[in-house]
Amino acid sequence: MHGIIHFDELNSTSAYAHQHLEELDDFQVVSCDLQTQGHGQFERSWYSSNKNGGNLYISLILKPQNLEHLNELTRFAALIGAKTLEQYGLKPHFKYPNDILIDGKKIAGILAESEFIGQNCKGVILGCGINLNLEEDELKNIDQKATSIFVETNKRVDKNEFLNRFLSNFKEEYSDFLKNGIKGEILC
Repeated sequence: MHGIIHFDELNSTSAYAHQHLEELDDFQVVSCDLQTQGHGQFERSWYSSNKNGGNLYISLILKPQNLEHLNELTRFAALIGAKTLEQYGLKPHFKYPNDILIDGKKIAGILAESEFIGQNCKGVILGCGINLNLEEDELKNIDQKATSIFVETNKRVDKNEFLNRFLSNFKEEYSDFLKNGIKGEILC
């Protein structure tokens, strides 16, 4: 597994990853404690906080050789995010195409952005925002119903531990995904 490039603050892990994609390695992670211009699908803003242990804001760099299942990558990452959340005692569900919900409230968003030159894929930037330690009063800053692991379990989450679990879960299933795509149905 490659390293993690961590920043206290960035405009966006995704923006950094796009600017440095050529020099970033396969499976390298860009992480930050606070994003000033984080975004999700359709450039929707992503609320960012670093209070009480913070939340997870990462972009995972992928440079796959086999692109056959590239269109399923967002859903695959959502499955891995859900698997990791289950390890904290939660029961996640999906809102197609890229949200993870707990009881109808958003806890995570996944965004895959590919860069191509002609037919050649320079890489994929898999952005993940996961609400780990947001408190009730901070959730009001989000433009939709939202939650966090802390709100659901009343336990603080160590950001590095969560990231390591997420990356281990991802790595464990990624090779099979590249060969076979997503197995089974994903329930929304």
